[in-house]
Amino acid sequence: MTKHRQIGIGHVGVVNTDGHAIGLDIGANAVRAAILAPGTMDGRPSVTIHGVGEMALPPGVVVNGVVQEPATLTAALKQLWAEEKFACRNVILGIANQQVLVRDLTIPNLTPERRAKALPYQAKDIVALPIDQVILDFCQLGQPDPETDMVRGLLLATPRDPVVAAVNVVERAGLQVARVDLAAFGSLRSIGDENLAVEAVVDIGAHLTTIVIHDHGVPKLVRTVARGGNELTEQIADRMSLSVPEAEQTKREVGLDGDHAEVRQALLQGLRPLVAEIRTSIGYFRSTNDNPIIERISLTGGGSGLRGIAAALGDQIGLGARVVDPLQHVRNRHTKEATEARYLPSAVSVGLAMGAAA
Repeated sequence: MTKHRQIGIGHVGVVNTDGHAIGLDIGANAVRAAILAPGTMDGRPSVTIHGVGEMALPPGVVVNGVVQEPATLTAALKQLWAEEKFACRNVILGIANQQVLVRDLTIPNLTPERRAKALPYQAKDIVALPIDQVILDFCQLGQPDPETDMVRGLLLATPRDPVVAAVNVVERAGLQVARVDLAAFGSLRSIGDENLAVEAVVDIGAHLTTIVIHDHGVPKLVRTVARGGNELTEQIADRMSLSVPEAEQTKREVGLDGDHAEVRQALLQGLRPLVAEIRTSIGYFRSTNDNPIIERISLTGGGSGLRGIAAALGDQIGLGARVVDPLQHVRNRHTKEATEARYLPSAVSVGLAMGAAA
């Protein structure tokens, strides 16, 4: 559904020879894959799901979206493919870190080759990092203006080294990276509702939370902040003098709607910084887009599994919030194969694979 293209690698096909596309989501706590078959239905892009897998990662392997222990991650990927007996090996890799930048940009209507050469000059005053240390791309939104021959779109910039490191780790596991895409766009594709005028899609991970605000499927604001579920666990651990594993179990069992007052207060306190980040993002979006009405906050990610989090966020921000099924746009989501899978697919992995149908 998201109206943008992805950052291309170009040396292998996005769709495997069996007709499947694989979205690969590398998170702080696990690596997750979703296998989808792109197609069409009623003349529109459509997908069906054909496999889901997940492999847990030890703490410290991936921190804030950056691979810290390459050998461990490579081993986890090999184990995932072996245990799930995945035959496909061309993957679409999602990336997320705090330094990913997405900005509106209007540039002359150039051929792809000339645009690639001109983009560093267009971006040098926008991107904080040295241009030779980032990967740049431009996602065109709409047709060129007939009077000015200018095109409007999104400038994408991400630090080069973390992307190269992630690609190398994946390919050492015997896989081929066909495309690199922003994890934020994967979440938007799988849980966003393009029938809503304006929606905030919030993906709460263990270390990072991505916030995407879109208008009928077109991303208008993209932010990645260093806030996530681990902060809530640490609040419980500190407040109740528990070990981190004990605090994590308590968080899952009690949640924000339980009757344990101390746990609830710790969770609400831990949630405040994330609420502030979401409020700031919404406020900035409104101030730069004629103060539009945001119809809903849609939640996904591991942190969205916390009991009562949608109600708590909605109350504190003053907008309706709900946790959204990452398979809502998948045609065969109600089949036995989809409903009886051993793992719930991540919105990122599903949305990355959905991009093959765009």
